[in-house]
Amino acid sequence: MINFVTNNKIIMFIKIFIPVVALVAIAGIIMAIRIILQKNGKFPETEIGRNKEMRKRGIICAKAEEIKCRREVEKNRYSENPCNACHL
Repeated sequence: MINFVTNNKIIMFIKIFIPVVALVAIAGIIMAIRIILQKNGKFPETEIGRNKEMRKRGIICAKAEEIKCRREVEKNRYSENPCNACHL
């Protein structure tokens, strides 16, 4: 009885595993074909700092924005009104 249950679970696992592997393989093949057929053969740029569309809209990465804000704070820190540095 135990051997039958174990074999049944293995068969059920294989019945699920094979279609999953097939779907992942099909998705990989489709992505590979897309890369081959594209003009440059590259994925679109997803990093905010390098994406042209994001730059057109004025969106910058958080790291660059933080650096920009810190420079403004340092520049205004030694001014006549130190509260201008934190914009409060």
